Amino acid sequence: MKAISDCIYTRGKHGIKYVRRRIPAALRAAYPAHQTHIIRSLGTTDLRDAKERARAELARIDAEFRLKSQQLDLSRASLAAKRVCRLSDEQLEGIARFWVRQVLLNDEHRRQQGMDDIEFDELGAQLADQRAELGRMLAQGKSLGMFSALHGFLYLCGLDFDPDQDEAKRASYVFLRAVVATLDYQLARQRGDLVDTDTVAPETQHPLFTVVPERAPADLSAPTWDKVFETWRTYVENRPKPTTISAQTPWRDLRRFAEGKGVRSPAEVTPELMTDFAHYMRERGLEVPTINERIGKVRAIYKIAVGKHVLKVNPAANTLGFKQNGVKRRRKRRLPFDANDLQLLFGSEIFTQHKRSKGQAGEATYWIPVLMFYTGARPEEVAGLALSDLRHDPKLGWYFSIVDRPCEEDRDLFDADDVPNSHRRTLKNAPSERRVPVAQQLLDLGLLRYVESLRTQGATVFFPTLKKDFHEKLSGSFSKFFGRYKRAIGINDPRKVLYSFRHCMKDMLEAAGAPTKYLQRLLGHTTGDGAVTDGYGSDLPLDRIVEHFSRVQFPTIPALPWEPGRGVVRLRNSGRR
Repeated sequence: MKAISDCIYTRGKHGIKYVRRRIPAALRAAYPAHQTHIIRSLGTTDLRDAKERARAELARIDAEFRLKSQQLDLSRASLAAKRVCRLSDEQLEGIARFWVRQVLLNDEHRRQQGMDDIEFDELGAQLADQRAELGRMLAQGKSLGMFSALHGFLYLCGLDFDPDQDEAKRASYVFLRAVVATLDYQLARQRGDLVDTDTVAPETQHPLFTVVPERAPADLSAPTWDKVFETWRTYVENRPKPTTISAQTPWRDLRRFAEGKGVRSPAEVTPELMTDFAHYMRERGLEVPTINERIGKVRAIYKIAVGKHVLKVNPAANTLGFKQNGVKRRRKRRLPFDANDLQLLFGSEIFTQHKRSKGQAGEATYWIPVLMFYTGARPEEVAGLALSDLRHDPKLGWYFSIVDRPCEEDRDLFDADDVPNSHRRTLKNAPSERRVPVAQQLLDLGLLRYVESLRTQGATVFFPTLKKDFHEKLSGSFSKFFGRYKRAIGINDPRKVLYSFRHCMKDMLEAAGAPTKYLQRLLGHTTGDGAVTDGYGSDLPLDRIVEHFSRVQFPTIPALPWEPGRGVVRLRNSGRR
């Protein structure tokens, strides 16, 4: 390795540049034996580019050194443990969260290293046995059996916990619940489910600093990135997971960008750095609307943190995004399917030969596009339909009642029904709750026969085989399949997607002369009369909704009436016919 500049080296026949930094002697114990330097590739052969990247990489290495120093200090904490006799509820919850995060991080690391079949099966059996034993203890209230484990864990953290029996029982119960919850997360990973550690167990303060704040280093007094984000997340009770994830993406990007500039805390971010961050996103090739949306999300996170007195200023308050070129702005992001597209889609093997996706979609492969075309509903609204949502009015006929179904933890917010927790989901917003008439074409395609077949199987939802993805979307897997499928049959315009069926419905309602307020309600929007007016009275009368909907002239499609799937769709790349 040849030195070519301060801390920058080159090696190999291609001349890839590296950054090399000596590990301070005081921190050697925090690294593997015999490691004296940190060497990281800069991923470039250009010296000017390497110098720019080296500044960011060296800032990250400095941050790593500070963290290692704190870890070494904490590892010596048990040598002078602080005796405590009582922990507040807040302190206990913080200790529990710290335990969950540490165990999940270790579990994640172990799985990333790879396991053979024997090791994997042994781990699964061990987790299942522990869950059964500790779950029984929790159910019986025998929490004192966990006190020795809690005491040992806190001692390693620098706390000598010496409570009376009642306090020991109270603390052990909180700790036992955390251990059981951790096992549930590990078992979910064992089944192949996605469990993101940062989502289910955000970074939290070390137990020693939670109980004895004066022991915390000075630079830990500033709120962390995770602390600020958690303040925003919990400001709205039961904030939907998709909303959380969409805000988490720009927040994490800002964190990485800031740390690359040597900024360790969200409190240190300046308006100038926010402007640099906006230009950084532009250089990465993000579209103008995406950049502006991400700046807005960061601004909102800071606004809540300032309002909650976690931070003093909002550095993103006046950050400017970018103004999009007028031609691009006029170019619609999504387009409706035209007549030729509809013939290609509904004349394909899914709808004429009853082939199905080989994934989890099953009969949703046939019904989700059909239902979206004839209702204009959103993908997630259709994917989460329960059989009880299909209703009949003696005078007005069949209609769908599209309603919110939050998860089991929010049981007090919805009417009791038999929809499994796996198929509960929240709608986009309050106006999304609505009634949509069932078009006669849906009945002709066998909708009632399909529903009856589901009932004979004991199902309570339209698509029992669908599973939620990482974003908690039931329609996520099918949406990806549909994108591949429509390209395979020759629909290559990227602006034509599953959502295009909603644009089709909007165009058909306008062609039918539906008044704006009825058009808006059929699509799940507000009536346009204003928030105050919309908040009074009940929804628009169903008879008027049916009247306007009945005037829609649906184009004839070649789809055949539904039959149970037989065979698998085979995707092939194809040009537009």
